Amino acid sequence: MVMVEKDTRPHVLKVLKYRKMLDWEEKAYFCSQNQAHMYTKRTFLAIQIPSSEEYTSMVTRLKNNLTHEKFINYCRPENIHLTLKFLGSTPVDDIPAIIESCQKVAKRHQPFTMDFDKTGFFGKNRVPTVLWLGMNNQPQALFDLEADLLDAFDDLGYLRDRQNFVPHLTVCRIKSLVDKQFFMKVYDGIEPKTYLHADVKELVYYQSILQPTGPIYKVIKKIPLG
Repeated sequence: MVMVEKDTRPHVLKVLKYRKMLDWEEKAYFCSQNQAHMYTKRTFLAIQIPSSEEYTSMVTRLKNNLTHEKFINYCRPENIHLTLKFLGSTPVDDIPAIIESCQKVAKRHQPFTMDFDKTGFFGKNRVPTVLWLGMNNQPQALFDLEADLLDAFDDLGYLRDRQNFVPHLTVCRIKSLVDKQFFMKVYDGIEPKTYLHADVKELVYYQSILQPTGPIYKVIKKIPLG
């Protein structure tokens, strides 16, 4: 094997250092270009629901009765919303077309109202994982709007999932329960009445930023109906 002695002359080392710097700058440039092209935001389309004294009082009673349950995460009152379409990781280049498509749909639908007056939960084998508020009288205008939006998202390549649309507002998410029987007793004791009312005049396109303390929702665009 022939050993090649490294040239350590100052001007040669300077040239080699310059070439190495150019290589790194070139790699950094292409990485930045790829990142810009691939940059995404976690987004969803929803109806914002204003909080109320009845709702905050109901949540306060739940918290007071369930102080021993440490794995229940309650949704912040300012974050209450009815999700119409969760897009997930969305390329920023797609966002203008999404907004334009939603605006076209929204113009075809008139404002309507919603009253959230019943509770329910998701889970298997009566082990709750999500406590929610729903509606005894679900307005047909909501389903017409949602169906129209899903058609528009299909055209954009954001295909609908197989789940049926179940209009609901998440009150809390439950990771585990210390005393399921007591939780169900508290749940059954929730008074049946209207806790939230919404005059729906617009859609809101959100960015969801996940944080250890819970998601932060940033408004990308408000889209009026009618």
